[in-house]
Amino acid sequence: MRDNKSKYHHGDLRAALIGEAVDMIADGGVESLTMRDISGRLGVSRAAPYRHFPKKSDLLVAVAASGFEGLRDRMQAMDAAAPRSSVERVRRLGEEYVRFAIENPAQYRLMYGKEALSRQDLPVLREAANAIFDHLVLVIRAHQKSGGIKRQDPRMMAFVAWSSVHGLASLIIEGQILTEIDVDELIRQTTRTLLDGMRVHRTCSTRKS
Repeated sequence: MRDNKSKYHHGDLRAALIGEAVDMIADGGVESLTMRDISGRLGVSRAAPYRHFPKKSDLLVAVAASGFEGLRDRMQAMDAAAPRSSVERVRRLGEEYVRFAIENPAQYRLMYGKEALSRQDLPVLREAANAIFDHLVLVIRAHQKSGGIKRQDPRMMAFVAWSSVHGLASLIIEGQILTEIDVDELIRQTTRTLLDGMRVHRTCSTRKS
């Protein structure tokens, strides 16, 4: 049995609640998360979680927000290490997105999946999601200017890229790919195919002798 109390350290209850909520959702879905159960798992009073999250929905928003923050940090770190001149940046951003979903399915479902919270009335989530999407648009625009990516509507291209990696991520974490397959190779093949459709393909002219 896990020692859930060991996760909580005095003064860091908010972070502990978010982390424990992620585990509970991963184990049993959103419905399994109750404020009563989470306080018991952390060994705190039933009233303690409400000091940070007055409602369960507030805790769910915090879980999703932490997911967006984690995805943003991972994508930015990866992008910072990629050569500025290489359109492979786009492919690697897509790979990082899918790998995040696989490694963090509970948060991903609240961010973009079947349990996603509506961002329309939640500015903190809307702004976080927009920041990630806008970064992808900026990368596409940069490579359009340098001639590596086709000069089409960059936001439309970003939506196409997002749709592709989101679809793959969802299929994987929902267990919809039933045949035995190398997931890492599938991720690479998907992002390579996506990038190949976005690239500018230059043809070499030949002179007649």
